[in-house]
Amino acid sequence: MSVNELYRALYEIVGEGKILENEPLSKHTTFRIGGPARYFLTPDREEALKEVILMCKDNNIDFYVIGNGSNLLVSDKGYDGVVIKIGENLREIRCEEDKIYATAGATLAGIAQTALKNSLTGFEFAAGIPGTLGGALVMNAGAYGGEMKQVVESAKLLDSEGNFVVLSNEELELGYRTSIIPKKGY
Repeated sequence: MSVNELYRALYEIVGEGKILENEPLSKHTTFRIGGPARYFLTPDREEALKEVILMCKDNNIDFYVIGNGSNLLVSDKGYDGVVIKIGENLREIRCEEDKIYATAGATLAGIAQTALKNSLTGFEFAAGIPGTLGGALVMNAGAYGGEMKQVVESAKLLDSEGNFVVLSNEELELGYRTSIIPKKGY
């Protein structure tokens, strides 16, 4: 796949205004460091995220998914592949009765704020953790005696074949700064 074909294919998936070429990653990391990403995408639908990942896999194109770029150290040489930022558009948070539903790009601070507004306890530990739900699940983030393992009931993940699967807390195998997510390539 040529560079022009790749750009057109990515554009067809994510649409106008959601793909940038040679975008400095320093604009998208909390440490404000990092060279350019060959392509930088901000999909606004789960299906677009899935299509981009599958296209990259099918064409052996390197890709990396980030939330809000919290605590990422990126080389000044940049990334010669596709960086997919989900923290910009895929960050829905909603509360229904005594449960919070959030997408991977939702910030932990935003989720904690939603819990507070709805008089729900248990997520206070995460209020000061800079990052998104997706990254927090990957590493079972925690602080002040609390961790994701204590509050997550289930998670919807994309498997390596491009299928959405729902795993229970137990199936996520959340442990000290680990989960099944990187082990299985979710």
